[in-house]
Amino acid sequence: MPAGVFFERYEKVLAFIKWPIHKIGLAAGLLLIYALPLVAPSEYLVRVVIWIAAWALAAAGLNLLFGLAGQISLAQGAFMALGAFTSIYLAKLGIPPLLAMPLAGVLVSLAGLVFGLPSLRLKELYLLITTLGAQFFFDWLLRTEKMAWFSGGAYAVYAPPLSLGPLDLSSGYPLYAAVITITILHLAALANLGRSYIGRAFKAIRDRDVAAEIIGVNVFKYKLLAFVASAYLAAVGGALWAFAVRSVSVESFTFLTSLEVFAAVLIGGLGRVVWGSVLGAAFVVGVPEAIKIVLAGVGIRGLEIALRDVIFGAIILAFLLTEPLGIVELMKKVKERLRLFPFRYFS
Repeated sequence: MPAGVFFERYEKVLAFIKWPIHKIGLAAGLLLIYALPLVAPSEYLVRVVIWIAAWALAAAGLNLLFGLAGQISLAQGAFMALGAFTSIYLAKLGIPPLLAMPLAGVLVSLAGLVFGLPSLRLKELYLLITTLGAQFFFDWLLRTEKMAWFSGGAYAVYAPPLSLGPLDLSSGYPLYAAVITITILHLAALANLGRSYIGRAFKAIRDRDVAAEIIGVNVFKYKLLAFVASAYLAAVGGALWAFAVRSVSVESFTFLTSLEVFAAVLIGGLGRVVWGSVLGAAFVVGVPEAIKIVLAGVGIRGLEIALRDVIFGAIILAFLLTEPLGIVELMKKVKERLRLFPFRYFS
């Protein structure tokens, strides 16, 4: 066998990034991400990347819940809304925005805990309907007049400028770097969580919860923990988006938002918590924007929104039919084909 196939230490086997080429690629990717607004200065590009970062956190939360723990949910849009409005409210009370965002995530995760309780008795379609009820419940609650002090009711709520002490992070490259850094820190924590004993417990429950309980996994504890973590990540994603756009209304996060996050998980790769979520979010956010630009370029006016949705839906359907395991699996196949080129098989 070629040298380097086997590892001499168990720590190397468990390492998230095993090969030097992957470390170089990751470093180059991070450098490219942080340098992107400097290389291609565009407010539109910065806004799209920030949108992708926020949706990636929400998708990572759902991927953790559904892909690792096997608990389906359609309430990510509601948790994103709660995270956005809670973080804004905390910031207006005088809490620094960078502290208000994770604190809002912790508070919203309590709602995830409550709506995770049905998962102890319900599964699959019944659990999906329960979480769908949570989405519509919060959507109704935030629209009521009694919640106008919190969500603005029929009006938008304006977020204070994002700052770190005397540093203004509310616009331009500082805002971009702050959002990307917060997203990367959370995704790095998720990458390690998936390989820990907690991640293994999630996978055991996903594969067969009865068998997991027999071998000693506390199914009650880890199901609720999955819902709490998922709600936290969705809330932080919503908070990031709120402080980036500065103006948030109840219409910003609807049932359609939950569907978009769900689509991002399926397209990126179910169970691929980090890369699947990031690539899925980039697809769900980036492809409709690209379609809109193309339609505007060919001179289509008036019907561009309807045509964009139809074309985007057709692309999603075609992609899932051809590669149901997602973009990560597609990239894995491409990588393997390049590794074996010009041969199709390796014997």
